[in-house]
Amino acid sequence: MDRHADRVEALDQSRRGEAANVLAAAFRDHPMLPPDPTGRRSHLMVVAILDAFADAPDAALLGLSRDGELACVAFVFADGYEPGGLALARFLWRMVRVVGLRMCRTMARVMSEKREGDERRLELMLLGTRTDYQGQGLGRTMLRHLFDFARDRGYASIVLEAPKHTPAAGFYLSEGFEVEKEIPLPKMPLCMMRRPLN
Repeated sequence: MDRHADRVEALDQSRRGEAANVLAAAFRDHPMLPPDPTGRRSHLMVVAILDAFADAPDAALLGLSRDGELACVAFVFADGYEPGGLALARFLWRMVRVVGLRMCRTMARVMSEKREGDERRLELMLLGTRTDYQGQGLGRTMLRHLFDFARDRGYASIVLEAPKHTPAAGFYLSEGFEVEKEIPLPKMPLCMMRRPLN
């Protein structure tokens, strides 16, 4: 398939399960998650995030297909949104099951860290590419689509978190993201990153 034919599209509810599978596989060996060869923990984490933040302003689940298969997925929403009530309780309960109570407390501390400034920011919460499609530029195509997506909606920047000293952090730095803040965590520092869109 022609690489230039790759097109990012909004994924509707009927493709949510497929998108969750792509993201869960991409996050299975994430350094912040306990080892889990079955991938159940990463799947539970992805579903918890998609459920908890589905109603956030500008929430979008986006996919890029290649060879008829969903190969790369991203989930974004307006930075600063926090689920409330039952959605928050369900999210926290699921995250305790995924990472344990101690790490869940640490993650809550990270989420409570205030970003500096009052500009409108789009949060890139999840971005993952299927293993058999990595190294083909799909993540870059998705990220550049997200730059346009955010600009079109009046955002000044895109923000995300990535563990330091990982390929993901290096990828984001190569795409113009800057480290705003490092948060010390038990396994490795977590970088709060920002990319201006002007």
